[in-house]
Amino acid sequence: MRFGIILSGDSPPEQSRGQTLAELLMKARTARDAGFHSLWVGPGYLHNSWHASVLLARVAAEAPGLELGLVGILPLYHPVELAEQLATLDVICGGRLTLAAAIGWRDFQFRAFEVPQEQRLSRFLEVLEVMQKLWTQPHLTHRGKHFQLDDLPGAGTPLQRPYPKLLIAANLDPGIRRAARLAEGWLVSSRATLTTVQRQMELYCATLQHTGRTGYVAAWREMYAAESRAAAISTIRPSVEWLYRDRAALGHNRMLPEADRIDVPFEQVLEGRFILGSPAECAAEVARYRAIGVDEIIMRCQWPGLAVEHTLQAIQRFGRDVLPQCVS
Repeated sequence: MRFGIILSGDSPPEQSRGQTLAELLMKARTARDAGFHSLWVGPGYLHNSWHASVLLARVAAEAPGLELGLVGILPLYHPVELAEQLATLDVICGGRLTLAAAIGWRDFQFRAFEVPQEQRLSRFLEVLEVMQKLWTQPHLTHRGKHFQLDDLPGAGTPLQRPYPKLLIAANLDPGIRRAARLAEGWLVSSRATLTTVQRQMELYCATLQHTGRTGYVAAWREMYAAESRAAAISTIRPSVEWLYRDRAALGHNRMLPEADRIDVPFEQVLEGRFILGSPAECAAEVARYRAIGVDEIIMRCQWPGLAVEHTLQAIQRFGRDVLPQCVS
């Protein structure tokens, strides 16, 4: 089983961007030294966050040898621009890039890019198709619904052939089937509960069997490793409560199964989403994901207001005391 760390996350608005970047790079170095396999950045447009590919290019210099993962909202991109970004980043990180393609849902992001929400799926599919052609064909002519490309030379060549590893990030059943049909794997949302993941895993595997493809499942999870569950909850509770209230207010219940709503009491937020507690408790929780076929767990362990020192301690403790029990 493989393990990754989510680098991006909310920072207090009063904190300088320079300090936030320094903390992100500290997390990257700590994860590298602790034995993690991958570092991930989510889509952050207009959210006081970071341009994902630019940040990962900097991270690649800080933690060479680790895989880098990027969640990209495909409908917001022109395929030529994204294909060039990803090919460049794949070379920078030594052919260790993974793209998790997402369809997106936040209204303000689609308004900002002047992309109608009703075009999300068709744009997602067309951007994906054109990028793959740009990476594999010396010349490309494409006549699509959204893009008209005449006799273009191909994009820069990534190190991975035919193109970087592709997952599809999906919450709902149609997206799960799409991941099984079109991609190398499925990225599970941090908001999905384990019960939902288990049910959707059956759907994913059944679709794979029908198509004759092999799959890969990576799950974004919340994590905090401490001396005990009580100590972990005491440390993270104010930050987690604030984050989930904020996300619920922003509409993050959209595009989720009803069972995965996040406008629920704190104890219910934890259930089936968090790998939490002592090293033994964390290892037991990881075993539940291994049992249903998850191949990689990618963990967030910093939330708004949580001091970076606490985050680094959790990464170090997980690497020292949990990874040796779980990596195989």
